[in-house]
Amino acid sequence: MLDADIHIRSIGEHDVTDVVDLLATAGATDNRALLRRSLSEDAAAEPLLALVAERRRAVIGAASVTADPVFPGTVSVLIVVAADERGAGIGSVLADRANDELRKLPGRTATLSLRDDLTYGRTFAERYGFTLVHHSLGFQYPLVRSEDALLARATETAMEARVRVRTAEFTSEEDLITDCFTRCRTGLPLPYGNRPVNVRERLRQFPRDTVYLLAESTEPSVDRCLGMSVLIPQRSDLYVRFTGTDPDFRARGVATAVKTASLLHAHRSGAERLTTHNDSSNTAIIRANKALGMVPDVGYWSFTREL
Repeated sequence: MLDADIHIRSIGEHDVTDVVDLLATAGATDNRALLRRSLSEDAAAEPLLALVAERRRAVIGAASVTADPVFPGTVSVLIVVAADERGAGIGSVLADRANDELRKLPGRTATLSLRDDLTYGRTFAERYGFTLVHHSLGFQYPLVRSEDALLARATETAMEARVRVRTAEFTSEEDLITDCFTRCRTGLPLPYGNRPVNVRERLRQFPRDTVYLLAESTEPSVDRCLGMSVLIPQRSDLYVRFTGTDPDFRARGVATAVKTASLLHAHRSGAERLTTHNDSSNTAIIRANKALGMVPDVGYWSFTREL
């Protein structure tokens, strides 16, 4: 039983900011823009479930079940209770309500992402039938080196990989970016396993100020993008959402070249640090992170549950 002054109700428009801020505490990155979009009235599909727990009109818990257009056939689940309100049974009540909604969706897959320092959250998710499928490690690079040093390193790694790295504009080069992104994802571990992905929807979910760095060959015989990085501004940081290389050109330093270019771009943009996540099984990119001087940061777990 909940305390008499705790109430569970559907989310209202006036709750969205508080709910987004609360749900975002479970993530390893600043995902508030995506959360706000999924809960807004302008969302492509209304949330299947969006609840708040309140005490004296203050939001102290939230739960959402939303269709994920990036991974067709999946729904995303999030349940968060404010730190000073845990242990009162709020999370269990919200989870039971979410569970009732999930039972109406046979044949789909429920997904859940949680930062990897919230061990109590992992225990809670596994209690409700979610299975850990991937662990993404976090890395950060404090931007304290001089621009000259970063420029020299970016120039050197680009020459070694035989590429030039440039910034692409999504509004005018969407097809080029989509093609490069699709090829560079080939063979990489996915957070929720090997399932269909709507690549264009993924790219269109990124904020308008997202930066796309493309590595193009300096060899005349190669006429396609060899690799890329996707950079998303987050407060005082720049977040590397994706780095990949065309399978035909891996193991020649392309990923290192675009990562080094990312450091230079982040420094020039005024960011205080560059952050990223990479699947724990992707040993090549993890080695590249460490070689660049990146240090560990908070990561995240990915869970699934077949419905």
